[in-house]
Amino acid sequence: MSNNYTVYKDLKERGLIVKIDDSGLRVYDRMTETKGQASAIVLPKNFDEQIDFSNIFEELEKGLDRRVQIGIIDSDKDVVYYVIRGMKWPETKLKEGQKSTIADDEVKELLDKGYQINSGLKFGTHYRVYNYESNHAPWLIHVIKEGINWLDIARMVRVGHGVNKTIVLAYKQKWLSIEWIKP
Repeated sequence: MSNNYTVYKDLKERGLIVKIDDSGLRVYDRMTETKGQASAIVLPKNFDEQIDFSNIFEELEKGLDRRVQIGIIDSDKDVVYYVIRGMKWPETKLKEGQKSTIADDEVKELLDKGYQINSGLKFGTHYRVYNYESNHAPWLIHVIKEGINWLDIARMVRVGHGVNKTIVLAYKQKWLSIEWIKP
């Protein structure tokens, strides 16, 4: 059974309208008109595949007014869904008396913009990130390297969701936020 069919079947069983597209599966939210823009494009991924963001970036770069989602399929053919968004970091400043403990080229952009960055080990990620307004880190950053698979991402998002933080993936100088969604 193909990944597209597995996700298509799961979405249909949830009562959603799904149309097949060259890019992925176009999904219309409940009570939404199906003649216009889809509410989301869902890109099926297998849990043990190495990560390839190429079709995700293609969809995000289209700038369409719809969610970009992935459906990660496990070995039992169950599907877990995530929304992926491109992130742009606004300028901020460090709080008086605070400092970043990290000096890593992967997150230099954030350091330059005034974010406080500390180790994220206790959350199972590379970094935790604070802005001027935050007392607790709103973001956890994981730097994506070769060899990581979608199961690793699912683990990160689960932990981030459990501690009320947004997981941000750093990949080749691009930033992606990822969060669990129930279709």
